[in-house]
Amino acid sequence: MYAEGTMTREEFRRARREQIHREQQSRRRRILIFLVTIVVMFGMGVGFGTLLAKAEETEKAPAYKYYANIEIQKGDTLWEIADAYMDADHYRNWTEYINEVMKLNHMVSDHLVTGEKLIVPYYSTEVR
Repeated sequence: MYAEGTMTREEFRRARREQIHREQQSRRRRILIFLVTIVVMFGMGVGFGTLLAKAEETEKAPAYKYYANIEIQKGDTLWEIADAYMDADHYRNWTEYINEVMKLNHMVSDHLVTGEKLIVPYYSTEVR
């Protein structure tokens, strides 16, 4: 019935399935290569961006921590003292600075008494 050299129906189906399978593998391989390329490019961009950011940073002069002994004047508050002496590069916020001042002076409340002496930390780039 079938001429010699022609495929049977089952052979034709098997050949077609194999062809479809090869095409799918090829498509998957191209998608994977594309995704890997995108990830590598993104990684290189982040890496170079980080290097550039570090290269552009200006080097700050070293700061040295010192302590001052101050006398409390009428109306002074720890917040005003923090505003005057705190360095934002070394403290996250005023509360952190005020807590250090309270700890240095063994204070249990933030109440200040006129004439009282306080030790307050501060930073300076000058060596003293």
